[in-house]
Amino acid sequence: MESFKLEIKHLDALQKKIEGIEAASEKAVKRLVSDFKTRAPGWVSTAVTNVYGIKKADIKQSLRVRRSRDHSTFKLGGITVDNIELVYSGRNLTLTHFSMKPAAIPTRRVSTPKLIPGQNVVVEKGTGKVAAVKPIIPYQVTATIFKGKREKFEGAFLAHGKSGNILPFQRTGDARAPIEVVKRVSIPQMIKNETVEEDIYDRIDKGLQARLQHHLEQSLKKT
Repeated sequence: MESFKLEIKHLDALQKKIEGIEAASEKAVKRLVSDFKTRAPGWVSTAVTNVYGIKKADIKQSLRVRRSRDHSTFKLGGITVDNIELVYSGRNLTLTHFSMKPAAIPTRRVSTPKLIPGQNVVVEKGTGKVAAVKPIIPYQVTATIFKGKREKFEGAFLAHGKSGNILPFQRTGDARAPIEVVKRVSIPQMIKNETVEEDIYDRIDKGLQARLQHHLEQSLKKT
C-alpha cells in the first residue's frame, strides 16, 4: 500500500498578500482552505488523466481528506485556521482500471471443431480416444496505461477472480500454474510521476491565487 500527501504549499506567500486587511483576510483564508479541500481533488484528477488512461472516479475513490498532521493550524489576524491535506493511497491497479479490452470473457468459438486427446469419449458411433471441441477464438488483452498508448499483454487471459469479478491473469512460469493477476501502477505512483506532479502544483498555485483574489474582492466589497 502506497500513499501520497498533498497540502497547501507556499502558504506564507499567500498570507503576505493579505496582510493589513485583517477583517477581510480572515474570511478569505478560511474560504481558501475550503477551496483547497473541494477544488484540489479535481485539479489532481485532471493532471493524472492527462497522462494516464484512468477514470477520474477511480482516482477519487483513493482519496481521504484529513487535518494536516505536519502543519495542522496557522494563525492570521488573531484567528486560527485548520490546514488540511489530501491523502491518496492504494496498491497497484489491475488492467480493468485502464480501459481493458476485451472487458468480458469472450464466448465466440471457432467454427471448425478441433480434435483433442480424450479417454473413453462418447461419440456418435461409440467410444473413441479423441474429442471434437470448438475452443474460444484466441483474443489479445490490451489496456491503455498511458493515455493514447494501447499496450498488448502477451499471454494474458481473462477469468473470474475470488470475488467473482473478471480479471486479467498471466502465467508466471512454463507450466499451467502458478498464475497471477496482471497489475500496473498505483494512484500514488501516478501522482508522483514528474510530469503529473509538476502539473498538479502548477494548477493548485494558479487556482488558489485566483480564488484568493476572488475572496478578497468579495470580502472588501462588504467592508
